[in-house]
Amino acid sequence: MNGVQTADFEAYAVDNGEKGDGIGLYVAYSNLEYEAESAPYTMTVNEAGQTVLTLTAEDGTISWIRQDSSDVIEIATAEDLAAINSNLSGSYILTADIYLDGIEWTPIGAFVMGGGEEGEVPDMAAAFTGTFDGQGHVIRNLTVNRPEGWALGLFGCAANARIGNFTLENAAVDGSVMTADVVGCAYCSTVHDVTLINGKVTAHWTEMSEEGMYGGIVGAGLGSLIIGCSVQADIVIPDGTANAGLVGGGLQMTSVVDCRATGSVTAGNNCYGIGGISGCGFTSEQFTNDTAENVTLTVGSDCFWIGGITGYAGGYPVEELGMTVTVFTNCVVRNVSVTAGENAECIGDIVGSGFYSDELAANGAPFDQPTQFELVYCTLE
Repeated sequence: MNGVQTADFEAYAVDNGEKGDGIGLYVAYSNLEYEAESAPYTMTVNEAGQTVLTLTAEDGTISWIRQDSSDVIEIATAEDLAAINSNLSGSYILTADIYLDGIEWTPIGAFVMGGGEEGEVPDMAAAFTGTFDGQGHVIRNLTVNRPEGWALGLFGCAANARIGNFTLENAAVDGSVMTADVVGCAYCSTVHDVTLINGKVTAHWTEMSEEGMYGGIVGAGLGSLIIGCSVQADIVIPDGTANAGLVGGGLQMTSVVDCRATGSVTAGNNCYGIGGISGCGFTSEQFTNDTAENVTLTVGSDCFWIGGITGYAGGYPVEELGMTVTVFTNCVVRNVSVTAGENAECIGDIVGSGFYSDELAANGAPFDQPTQFELVYCTLE
C-alpha cells in the first residue's frame, strides 16, 4: 500500500467516534462506496493548501489529498481523454460520449516494475492513481495493437485508483501480458459499473507471456475489486499462455461481485486457467452474485484448470499465512459449454480446481495440497 490518491475523505477515530489528531488512533476512510481503510494516520496541509490524509499500515503508506469540486477535471473529447496521461493522479469525470475511431490508443497509465518480491507492485509514478467517473457515458471504438506489449487496455495500469460508471463499446486490444479491454493491470484499485459491449482481446505469445492474464474488464488484478460490471466479449489466447476470463484474467486477492459475462474464450494447447468469469482467483476473498451465461470455452490439448466461473481459486486455511479461502456465493453458470482437446484435466462446472504445483508442494504443508475454496448456493443451469 503505497502512493497518493486525490479524493474527498473523512477521518474518524474509531475508539470514541470523534475526529482525532491521529495520535494512537485509527481512522476509517470511506469517501467512496465499497472502500474503507483503517490505520494510524496523520493529517497535514501541503504547500498548495490542500489537506493530506496519510494512512500507515504494515504494508506501507498511502496518502489522500482532499478533493474540492474545483479540482475535478471534465473530459469531453478524445484529446481530453488522452491528456489524462499528463496528470495521472487527477480526478476526472466524463461529460460526453467519446469516439476513438482511427486512433491507435496509448493506454492511460503504464506498468513499470516496482516493489514486491517479483516486481509485481507497479511504480506509482507511471500508473494511473486518480479517479475516473464516466457518468454513464459511452466510449466507442477503442483500438490498441501492441502484440508484444504489457498492461494494455483503455487504462494500462491503475494503482490505488477508482475507475467506473461507463460503457466501452467496440473495443479491440492486442497484447502479450496483462491485456484487457478496460484495465490491463489493476493494483489495489476498484473497477465498478463498467459495461463492455462487443469487446475483443487477442493475446500473442512472447517469452514473457507464460502467465498471460487476459480479461474483458481487468487483465491482471492484485488486491483489487471488480464490481457491478457486465461483459460481452471474445478472448483468444495462443499456445503456452494462461489465465483468461471474460471479466478478469489473472486475479490475486481480487474479488468479483455482481458481474455478468457472455461470450467466448478460445485457448490454444498447453494453456491453463480458463473461466467464464475469470481465469483464476488465487487467494481472492469472494466471487458473489456472478453469472456466466451463454459462454463458450474452447481449449486445445494438454490444458487444465477450466471452470464455468473460474479456472482455479482458493487459499490455505492457515491463519498465519494470510491466504484467503475463496468463497463463491450465489454464482450462476447458465448455458456454458466447454470443448477441450486431448489430455485436458481439472474441468469443473463452477471452479476447475484449487491451485497446486510441485514447486509449492516441496515447501511442505499446507502447500502440499491444492488451495481450498467454498461454494455457497451456486447453481448450474
